[in-house]
Amino acid sequence: MENMDRRDWLKGAAAALPMLLAASAGAQSGSMSDTEHGAATGGAVDSETIYELRVYHLNEGKLPLILDRFKTKERAIFARCGMHEVAFWVPVEGDIPANTLVYMMRHKSLAAAKASWKMFSADPEWVKVKAETEKDGAFVKSREDTFLKLADFSPRL
Repeated sequence: MENMDRRDWLKGAAAALPMLLAASAGAQSGSMSDTEHGAATGGAVDSETIYELRVYHLNEGKLPLILDRFKTKERAIFARCGMHEVAFWVPVEGDIPANTLVYMMRHKSLAAAKASWKMFSADPEWVKVKAETEKDGAFVKSREDTFLKLADFSPRL
């Protein structure tokens, strides 16, 4: 990754991940309608739906810790704050450093995304969980966020 600017990588990831998700969703969903898919994944997908690609560049040794926090605590807070998970990824090969977490969320709209993150950051359980789990140092060194809309020909995720 030494020769690749993080912004260049993010642009590539933003283009590639939704396509991979679409292919995966299409293979898994069969002939599921948009309404059925929305109900199965936590809400209807429509023209206002926004996807959020988040890339966390982690401090050394923190990947197992953040994965455990997502698995055991953080995802429940996301749901309570109205955020819907699409998928989580960790690198297995390529130019992305091994201490990186990539995930995608789905929101009803950009305004809903911003309101949900505001609610999440103020959530007393989240504040407590973050303080407890990061008492020996922050997990995230830097973060990149990109908000995306599906192309009109994309399968609904």
